[in-house]
Amino acid sequence: MELEEFQKVIRNFPETPGVYIFKRDGVPVYIGKAKNLKKRLLQHAAVRYGKSLFIIHEADEVSFIQTPTEKEALLLEANMVYNLKPKYNTLLKGTEVYPYVSISGGSFPYVEIVRRKKDGKEIYGPFTSVKFVRELLDILQTLLKFRTCKKKLERIKRPCMDYYIGRCVGPCIPGNVSEKEYERILDQLRDFLKGNVEKVINAIKQKMEHHARMLDFENAARYRDVLLRMEKMLQRQGVELKESRNFDVVVGEDGLFVVLRIRGGYLLGKLVYEMDGADLKDFVEHFYIRVSDPPERVVSTEEFETAADVVVVKPRDEDESYILNMALENLEVELRMKGLRREQLKRLAEFAGLKEVPKRIEGIDISHLRGKGTVASLVVFVDGLPQKDEYRRYRINLSKPDDYRAIKEVVMRRYKKHPLPDVLFVDGGIGQVKAAIHGLKKIGKERETVVLGLAKSEERVVRADGEYKLPLDSPVVRALVAVRDEAHRFAIEGNRRIRRKESLRSFLQSIKGVGPVRRRKILERFASMEDLMKASEDEIAAVVGSRSIAKRIKDEIGEI
Repeated sequence: MELEEFQKVIRNFPETPGVYIFKRDGVPVYIGKAKNLKKRLLQHAAVRYGKSLFIIHEADEVSFIQTPTEKEALLLEANMVYNLKPKYNTLLKGTEVYPYVSISGGSFPYVEIVRRKKDGKEIYGPFTSVKFVRELLDILQTLLKFRTCKKKLERIKRPCMDYYIGRCVGPCIPGNVSEKEYERILDQLRDFLKGNVEKVINAIKQKMEHHARMLDFENAARYRDVLLRMEKMLQRQGVELKESRNFDVVVGEDGLFVVLRIRGGYLLGKLVYEMDGADLKDFVEHFYIRVSDPPERVVSTEEFETAADVVVVKPRDEDESYILNMALENLEVELRMKGLRREQLKRLAEFAGLKEVPKRIEGIDISHLRGKGTVASLVVFVDGLPQKDEYRRYRINLSKPDDYRAIKEVVMRRYKKHPLPDVLFVDGGIGQVKAAIHGLKKIGKERETVVLGLAKSEERVVRADGEYKLPLDSPVVRALVAVRDEAHRFAIEGNRRIRRKESLRSFLQSIKGVGPVRRRKILERFASMEDLMKASEDEIAAVVGSRSIAKRIKDEIGEI
């Protein structure tokens, strides 16, 4: 879409909250939210280089959906991006698959641990690990006696073992407990999951003391053991503040974010997420818009308001400063360790039929520059860690986009000159994997590595012998997702760099006195319009060999 056409279209957009959608051939390429739709899109139109300009040029249509509030716009944007995955949107991804606690609907709801948030379900979390949340629910069920079985109550003929050992009140027994009484049990569970840890601990102490006064030492000892287990488990998490309070600490750098969840003065979770290209506010809004149990406040290194009903503030005392420093230290470690974990590599070796853990993995991603040029991006992992100095890009000369031919060509070009890795990953399904194998056969090296792929549909793992549906939290899937995401990130970064170069080249063509020779020199010296804008007149004059032309370039930039 030409810029003039885009400006004409958005002239009639409303000045209300909503979501705007850029499409090409009916497929969304970018989705955004705005407090004021018209004003936000005018900001896109005012940009003369960078991501906004490329989105406008790639799109052939822009539409909008009005919402009553900015918060609803943010929620709609998050849902649409999650489901449609437009190419220019950054996605929020957990480095692990974190567990949640779910309370089902209907009469006498059951409680379970789930790996994915589901719309319409009562969900609490996420928590650090399944082991932690399983132990937590075990203690809480011993105390509160809620049910965890998923059977339909009317079909149960006799109570299960949980009822006989005193871990469930037995709602499957007609008349044994009323819905109102059972709901009170669940309210205590909700209290704890929302952060009222101290209330539950006090309840355990009261029961212990009550039974001790009644000389019922057996039950008093049972509640004492529950209390010790609870305190030991919470202390093992590493933080216990002087006073009970609920807050989160969020820090981030280079698209990696760490969240520490403090509930009732205890640390209940450390979570790590990736969101390429996002700043702290982007992450906070997208993370908390879907959280069902948000904290009273979010502590970070800066302060700002959000559309997600959370306010981000700086630490108010020594305790909060201590937790913030802990989060920053964790972030530093996570940035160093970002890569494939040892267990993932071990399982990957088993799946691929390798005798040893793969030392070197290389991943290939094919991308197209607005349907014209094809670029193959190659990333390298050694001992599970990315080796960015070894990343490479290959230009593929094809008359039209063809991923299979592109994969075959890059495999032949790369491995004629370089040794093969232990595992070669290609982004795609069985067709892409076979294309890579065909390329290896052409150079007589098909037996020197294992080729794996990851089909986007349901993240199916692909080998030469077919596709395999593994659990989403499988170490094999997580390892390949890490390679795929890094290859994709590197491809997008390369595409943006090329587009920035194209934007600079287009700008230089309009400058009088800048011919092919001077244009080439400027492009060799400056990577983008932004670099040229930062340069002084003297620096530009040194490149083009003319102060008057350098002044003309600076004057033209100043009008953008």
